[in-house]
Amino acid sequence: MKTKASQTIKSTFTINSTERVWQMPFFAALGVGIVLSISAYYDRIDLGLISVIGVLAFLYVPNTPIYHRMAVVMSCSFGICLCFLLGLLTHLLPFATPFIIAFIAATSSILVRYYDIGAPGYFFFVFAALLASFFPFEINDFIFLTGLVCVGTMVANLMAFLYSLSVIYIFKNSLPKPVPIRGNLGFDVVVVDSLIMGVFVGFALFLGNFLELERSYWVAVSCTVVMQGISLNGIFIKQLQRIIGTIVGIIFAWYLLSINFTTVYFILLMMFLFFMTEFVVTRNYALAMVFITPYTTYLAEVASRMSLDADTIASARLIDIILGSILGLIGGFVMHNKKLRYIFDLTARTLFLIKKTG
Repeated sequence: MKTKASQTIKSTFTINSTERVWQMPFFAALGVGIVLSISAYYDRIDLGLISVIGVLAFLYVPNTPIYHRMAVVMSCSFGICLCFLLGLLTHLLPFATPFIIAFIAATSSILVRYYDIGAPGYFFFVFAALLASFFPFEINDFIFLTGLVCVGTMVANLMAFLYSLSVIYIFKNSLPKPVPIRGNLGFDVVVVDSLIMGVFVGFALFLGNFLELERSYWVAVSCTVVMQGISLNGIFIKQLQRIIGTIVGIIFAWYLLSINFTTVYFILLMMFLFFMTEFVVTRNYALAMVFITPYTTYLAEVASRMSLDADTIASARLIDIILGSILGLIGGFVMHNKKLRYIFDLTARTLFLIKKTG
């Protein structure tokens, strides 16, 4: 028992080796800087933060030949824009928001798993939809807001192309690997796992709204992240890493939110946070959470036009994230319990049979 506990603690705090080269976080941060600089020129840094959601598509660039990696990034760009728009459309049917988010989580997970895209998985598709579902903008602005995200994805594709050129032809430190064979994970992993994820993400959002938690979407965000663990032990370790890293990250965010940054320093701050997140995320997830927590907090609070209350945001995020992480752990248990999993397996096969015969 002590040995297993010590192994869990060791896994939580271990700094792992990684094949990720420094150009990856560099071009990711550069994309954020470009988008925010353009918005700062027009004195609308809040709109720039919305465009930054689209820049997240860059993180899906695989280590494959350029033609393939650009196709993947462009496809993920479309997916993020579509999920963001669907999130905005939940304002037309507020009561159906948990069901729509659950649908987005399940379908994006199915696609990501079928094509074996890998990290960051379905997270940013759900993240974009969740943020959009809580943005208090007018319906007339929906197309404009979606356009801003599309602009961010354009920058993401440019960064992906420049990144590919640099690592393949200039530095030659991350040569492309052959395109892997896709679609071999099977129905159980692709569909059943995704259905369980969708149900728990939707329920997390419902529970947050039902309890009337401040910024309840973080409950669903946390649940989304934690359930990406490969094994039950992996889910527990990721949950532990997320809670520990987020607690430290919230303290860091609380400190940053209490500072009134000038526009230039704010842009540099966002670039630094994004760079450090992508630099350490494959090394230690808890450490990455220290940097991603304030970064995503700024993105989520864009609707306030940067009028941020550090104490309120910090306390709300801590409660929501702990609750969401617990739900994610329960979802992980269901995913790896044969008896509980059978219910979702039967449901998924029934739905596919109805669709096939209909």
